[in-house]
Amino acid sequence: MVTVRAPSFLVRRVCAFIFLGIMGYSIFQMTRSNSYYDMSDRSIMRKQIELDIIKSSNNEVPVKNSKTENYTACPLPNLDPFNPVMMKFFKKEAPLVCDEEEDWVTVKGNIARITDKALKKYGDIQCKFMDVLRANDFSSSLGVVTTTHTEYNLETSDFFRVYCESENGKFSWESRMAGIRFDEDVINRAGWDQVPKDGLGLNVLMFGMDSLSHMMVQRGLPKVYAKLKSMNARVLKGYNIVGDGTPQALIPILTGRTELELPDTRKRMGNKATYVNVYPFIWNEFKKHGYVTGYAEDVPDVGIFTYRLKGFDQQPTDHYMRSYYVDAAPMFQHQKPFCYGSLPRHKIMLNYIKDMFRVYEDKPKFMFAFHGELSHDYTSKVSVAENDLVEWLEWFEKSGYLNNTMLVFMSDHGQRFTAIRDTQQGKLEERMPFFSFILPKWFDRKYPKMASNFNDNTNRLTTPFDIYSTLMSVLHRDGLKTDDVNKRSISLFNEIPLDRTCRDAYIEPHWCACLKWQPISVDAPLAVDAVANFVQFLNRLNAKYTDLCAPIEIDRIEWANKMAPNEGLLKFHHAADPDGFVPDMSGKTKITDIYLQIKVITRQPAKAVFEFSCQYNNNTKRYTINEKAISRINEYGNQSWCVAKTQPQLNKYCYCKKQN
Repeated sequence: MVTVRAPSFLVRRVCAFIFLGIMGYSIFQMTRSNSYYDMSDRSIMRKQIELDIIKSSNNEVPVKNSKTENYTACPLPNLDPFNPVMMKFFKKEAPLVCDEEEDWVTVKGNIARITDKALKKYGDIQCKFMDVLRANDFSSSLGVVTTTHTEYNLETSDFFRVYCESENGKFSWESRMAGIRFDEDVINRAGWDQVPKDGLGLNVLMFGMDSLSHMMVQRGLPKVYAKLKSMNARVLKGYNIVGDGTPQALIPILTGRTELELPDTRKRMGNKATYVNVYPFIWNEFKKHGYVTGYAEDVPDVGIFTYRLKGFDQQPTDHYMRSYYVDAAPMFQHQKPFCYGSLPRHKIMLNYIKDMFRVYEDKPKFMFAFHGELSHDYTSKVSVAENDLVEWLEWFEKSGYLNNTMLVFMSDHGQRFTAIRDTQQGKLEERMPFFSFILPKWFDRKYPKMASNFNDNTNRLTTPFDIYSTLMSVLHRDGLKTDDVNKRSISLFNEIPLDRTCRDAYIEPHWCACLKWQPISVDAPLAVDAVANFVQFLNRLNAKYTDLCAPIEIDRIEWANKMAPNEGLLKFHHAADPDGFVPDMSGKTKITDIYLQIKVITRQPAKAVFEFSCQYNNNTKRYTINEKAISRINEYGNQSWCVAKTQPQLNKYCYCKKQN
């Protein structure tokens, strides 16, 4: 057989973009409609080029190994969250120390109240409230001043400035605060009676934190991870990003498209670009069907849609928190780190989300919130929010809101800007962010097949495009089939095929976290040493519980495979263009962990046939074997009779010295 080597990915990518520049110049000038479905030929052309690049450049050729029962076309890396290499970058942060004196005003729902504690301490307090109004995505204006000695109702805006003085005039306090206004137009427009009858009838609450890998949540937020698991969260272990940075991670989730497939919204294109309102955001679909919509995001200077893109011309959702941060962020530098008065700043957003549910308690809601201040630029600062996040999850659990809500706790990608990214595990973690779903307790009983599909999919290759389809399934359920492997976007309520590859999912090679299988010689030192460690492991396991089992000796190795990250992932250094579309492939990441899968036949006892997986660390020269990764694939009948009742976990490994 003759193998024809395809041009390198980088060459194809560069050629494609040259072609795009030449052929698309005149199209770039064309007027764009405000609807994705009427978008210019330029966007359609860019879409096709991008898909062709991915399909042609991804040289995965998955071959089903008929020798193993646990086949998957995308072997996932078995990463250790507490790997010493990664722990070097992590430290336990000291708790936040905010102002000792509590804020004089608190917000709950749509009402801001002067606290009893402040009144008791300072006597009659007079406060002046001024609404903060959105001018555009980069500035705000102030409303009229309202003076009160008790409380203030939010009706015109969610956000306000407040200045208070004590009765004797000697003490004062001021702040900029957020709640959820009582909007009569929204109240009248929204309702469960408009929700599609073929939908799931659920609120959708998505809360994300920037730059948290699946491993980082276990490492830096262990209490949050444990709490989510106790709430039966479905955690996606094979979730893989499809591009560089936050926009490329979140645009597919919120629109079902990549940035290249959408009208141009880049700031640097000036008048040739449009505002991001033109995107077909999923919250618009929910709004059409009676949902109240909300979008919250902190760190306004590096906003998802405002840092590199032009932002929103019109307010995108019913409740939009950017106006608060645009007004309040200049004040943060005068506060204690990560605080605003007595309140940790991350709690401002957490409370805003609570207020959304309080004010619209009996209305369907779609809320997307994304927090970046603690995790975008820091390797472990997010740990200071752990207790507050657990408390927030418990509040939703105890409030009863989760009885009709799908809660998504997620991130966009792993850490990107620190030395972590130069390690093999760091690169894999960047590509595998944390993503989890909590569904109501009744969901599994009412929709057992959809629940079963979802459970299976937690261990399969999934992408941001799949999240979009999953959200759409809340409006129109469709979860009773194994979906087409060629579909880019598959709802998690449908079964994702086991033979799905990065190529099928339109993941470029340098973003693909699936490990690549390579056969190795059965005589290779790597395989021989792995089998020696495997035999020692089984004999120690048997000896730990009993002296009734015969020692295991190996007759032969049937076959051996090793897998490691693909070459593109190891060579990827960073994005070579300001938009994150073209990769710089000059990286020289060293392979530190190799995964092995081996089939062996024992000489004694009884010609047992085992398949096992293990991990080899190039630095420590050590093999790690987990009992869960061992399969006995031939019958053993009554050979383990002597331990069957007392140590049934040894049935696969024990050949009793005395046979009946």
